[in-house]
Amino acid sequence: MEWLKVLREDILRFLREKEGNKSSLEEIAIESKVAKEDVIEAVRSLEKDNFVSFEKQEVYLTEDGKKEAEDIYEKHNLVESVYGHQIAHALEHYAMKDMKKAFESASSPKKLKDFKEQQIGFVVRLSIDNPMVLSRIIGLGFAPGSYFKIVKKRDDFLVVESHGRLVVLGGEIGDNIEGVEALEDASGRTA
Repeated sequence: MEWLKVLREDILRFLREKEGNKSSLEEIAIESKVAKEDVIEAVRSLEKDNFVSFEKQEVYLTEDGKKEAEDIYEKHNLVESVYGHQIAHALEHYAMKDMKKAFESASSPKKLKDFKEQQIGFVVRLSIDNPMVLSRIIGLGFAPGSYFKIVKKRDDFLVVESHGRLVVLGGEIGDNIEGVEALEDASGRTA
């Protein structure tokens, strides 16, 4: 259940940001903009993993929870520093095991259109101002940290494989997505 994973991460990040690493169920529901019943389900799940303690309508981070929350918080701040607060909330839930590596390598990214055919890389920057276009691009699998492979390259378009599907990107979009060459593809094989 992807929604539960997202809510769990939101709760851990929120508790990390709170003084004393604790909050009420009510406050978490308001912050997360979900029903209290959904928060209870997520909290119970976190409790089973020993990330939180739940007593008298209060939720507290455990020592294991503090470590997990810190990782989520760092990831959120990293994305927020590049894309701003609103987009960070949308992006931070992607499974981006290479996100830190991507941003550390971001000093030398290149535009997608500058990659060679069959070259594998991962996205580090999206320079797209239109929120609807940005949303669509992210929905196609081009979030920071996502792997891609250039399948075909032409002056006015690119055919790119991402998340097992082929996507045709117009030249202008290829100018606005930057990446770095991956040493391994998404399956861990050397590129």
